[in-house]
Amino acid sequence: MDVLGLIFASYIDAVSNNVYNRFTDMYGVDVQAQTVEYNNFRISYSYQLWRIQPKSVCSTYEGDLNTMSKCTISAKQMFNEMCMYLQNKPSNGWKYTKFKNMYCSAAINYKPVIANVTFGAKSEAQKAKEACSLATLRVMQSASSANLSAKEAACGKR
Repeated sequence: MDVLGLIFASYIDAVSNNVYNRFTDMYGVDVQAQTVEYNNFRISYSYQLWRIQPKSVCSTYEGDLNTMSKCTISAKQMFNEMCMYLQNKPSNGWKYTKFKNMYCSAAINYKPVIANVTFGAKSEAQKAKEACSLATLRVMQSASSANLSAKEAACGKR
């Protein structure tokens, strides 16, 4: 390829990449991931087409329902705060409008996970069953007279 061909190819590549990047920015077709430190939580979320994807909010805490609940409540507060801030500090430019609409929409429409999981105290029947199971395991390991009498005491005549 000659020098003129290389220059032309570079120009076409630069222009097409610039057009694509501007298009994807403006219309938000690519999924964007964010993580923000807020209220002692690392709030992660994704957005596409300038809308926050509700299932992505605090998804890093998915294994711990109590923490996820607190995180999503903080995320809702953060969306409210971002909306108010952007409404009170107007700016020019299409990105400002897109972000303001996105955060204000999330402030109104996002529903946090509300949960409080606790484990209740064990009932007497559960405690007795566990004691019997443990005594049975000890007898299976060693059928000594002490283990046999402990099993009989824990399980009764089963």
